[in-house]
Amino acid sequence: MIPPRPAPLAPRPRVVCGMTLLEVLVTLLILSVIVGAVFTSRILTQRLYLTTEAYVHVQQEARSAFDTMVRELRQARASTLAAGAACTFQVALGYALPAPCPANGICWGARDEAGATQSGWKLRYQLAGAQLVRDILNAADQPQPGRRVLANDVSLLSFSDVGGTVTIQLQVRETSAQLPGGSMSTPGTLTTRVRLRNS
Repeated sequence: MIPPRPAPLAPRPRVVCGMTLLEVLVTLLILSVIVGAVFTSRILTQRLYLTTEAYVHVQQEARSAFDTMVRELRQARASTLAAGAACTFQVALGYALPAPCPANGICWGARDEAGATQSGWKLRYQLAGAQLVRDILNAADQPQPGRRVLANDVSLLSFSDVGGTVTIQLQVRETSAQLPGGSMSTPGTLTTRVRLRNS
């Protein structure tokens, strides 16, 4: 008798080691969407950072300029000439100072670069290019050494004097190729008012 043949073995499952073309394409599509989202997020975050930094910079420039101008204008004489883009004034230097100051009176003028009192001298705020500057003028209105820059990147400066109150309008602009639109300005025009205390 012939021994029975053993039953054929079940086929072994084939082990697939590769991926189909469709699986590769789907994986690449998902990966490119994720990488694109990461780069877009990074670019938006960088622009937000640059915009915020520029906004803070222009606010600091404006605040620094306003603080200096307000402090000095509060000491100014009522005959201050504040019109347009310039403001010229004298401050009280003291009482009963030696000549050429009036005897038993307030001496009006400005301090020179070294800090010495100069009777009849003046201070002037004006726009020089994109800088807000503070100049010292002698009695003949000639500029003297000691020019100070109060703010950079100024795009608008305006003074007006109505009834002993000086109104200052200031706008500062930060320009950079990395900012959206190429520049960042203070929101609107910043305005402050100073009442002149001395007559």
